[in-house]
Amino acid sequence: MTIKKRTIPIELTFSLVIIVIVISVITLICLDLSYKIESTNKNIDASVIATNILENINFRTYDGFNEYVQTLTGTGISKTVDESTQNIVIDGNDFNETFFGTQIPKDFVVNFTASRSNENFDIIKEITINITYKVFNKRENFEISSVLERENIEECNSPVTTDTYFQDLGFNNDEYEIIPIKYSKTLESFVTTNKNDPEWYNYSVKRWAKVLIFSRDTENFKDLFVDENGNIKMQANYDNIVLDVTNYIYVWIPNFSIKDDITYFRYGTSKRAIKMDFQYLNSNYLYLNRVGEEIANISNECSFDGIYGVWKKLGDENDIYYQNFNKTKYAPINIY
Repeated sequence: MTIKKRTIPIELTFSLVIIVIVISVITLICLDLSYKIESTNKNIDASVIATNILENINFRTYDGFNEYVQTLTGTGISKTVDESTQNIVIDGNDFNETFFGTQIPKDFVVNFTASRSNENFDIIKEITINITYKVFNKRENFEISSVLERENIEECNSPVTTDTYFQDLGFNNDEYEIIPIKYSKTLESFVTTNKNDPEWYNYSVKRWAKVLIFSRDTENFKDLFVDENGNIKMQANYDNIVLDVTNYIYVWIPNFSIKDDITYFRYGTSKRAIKMDFQYLNSNYLYLNRVGEEIANISNECSFDGIYGVWKKLGDENDIYYQNFNKTKYAPINIY
């Protein structure tokens, strides 16, 4: 008996080939699509991680950043720090803490570099955050760069003229006009100025920031003292009464405290002292103010809790803030 071989029709063979090709193509498309989705998702995660790290850094002082990097330790951290460059590698598979307030997920590795851009002085750091991750066993990365600058910290807190800082005095900007003033030696009189004028105040020479406060309800009262050119009279006549302009002057007392008979201005609303610092290299000096240690309040009555400073009436020796500040090296006030 002869067994005949069954042959597959060529049409069926062709169809099977087409099906195999189509399935292969679909599989490749699905794999490619899965890869792209996974890659996109992890890229987004990496960008969020990097952004959160930068935001946390921006909330720190320059010295606070350096202190954090110097003291950072833990499992999953590799760190090399020298005079000019700070390099930190965080492996999310082993690191269980937060890095600059940011959790590093597993399978993510953060390579963080902060390099001093000025060869002489540590005032600017160029920051690079490179985050690597695997997508289907292929290594990919996300990178972002930024710059961290040492703060230009003033000698003391700048005056704040929002309503909140005049509420204790019973003033607000809707009912009262608040006018920054300074003394002009050329004109030998007070003149109006603005908050951006570098001559408005200088506490090193006892020139406290001053403002005039006039009620908006008193018709032409401001015009009694201030002419169209911004010159201010020391005295004015109102209904046959002689008024002195100093009765309407208020002065800014920045956040400060005293320790061991030394007066310190304090940074922002904190209790940390502003201190003069300098860097020296190759016969070059760079003088900077920095934020130092905490200095306790003078008293519960003179604490500056949650505020940058206070406005007080010129010469009000009954006020606890004015009393204490008027005993410091920044007093007595240089009115003229």
